[in-house]
Amino acid sequence: MAEIFSQDVGILQDGLVIQIPIFYKLMASMLTVAVIPIFLLGIVSAGDTGSVIAVLGLQNSILVLTLLTLSVILMWSFYLAKSITTPIEQLSKVATSVSQGDLANTEITVISNDEIGELAVAFNRLINSYRILDTLAKDDAE
Repeated sequence: MAEIFSQDVGILQDGLVIQIPIFYKLMASMLTVAVIPIFLLGIVSAGDTGSVIAVLGLQNSILVLTLLTLSVILMWSFYLAKSITTPIEQLSKVATSVSQGDLANTEITVISNDEIGELAVAFNRLINSYRILDTLAKDDAE
């Protein structure tokens, strides 16, 4: 069952939900990218760096930190991209089926309350209005 969302206050049936726009999610990911290498270097320097560098060597230590940073960045990028594109793909499929006249199973489940969630709510309203107008047109034709 789809959750009922009130755009004005940002409230779900379960309680108060804070809306986080996609812009701020992207900004947080960019800051994370900038902070990860500094954080990893801080961890290495806080410990016994002499033994780490002695075992791996300076170049290998830098290489390991770089690979670790890149892997975290790649995982976060895939997660963020998937969280943005999946609802848009679902919306596109429903829009295509509605444009072909199929009104069955056109309800879009709202899973986020950012800009894409607002778009899904607006699209659900559009589909409901279209259903009402379609029903009225059929009743007038009879």
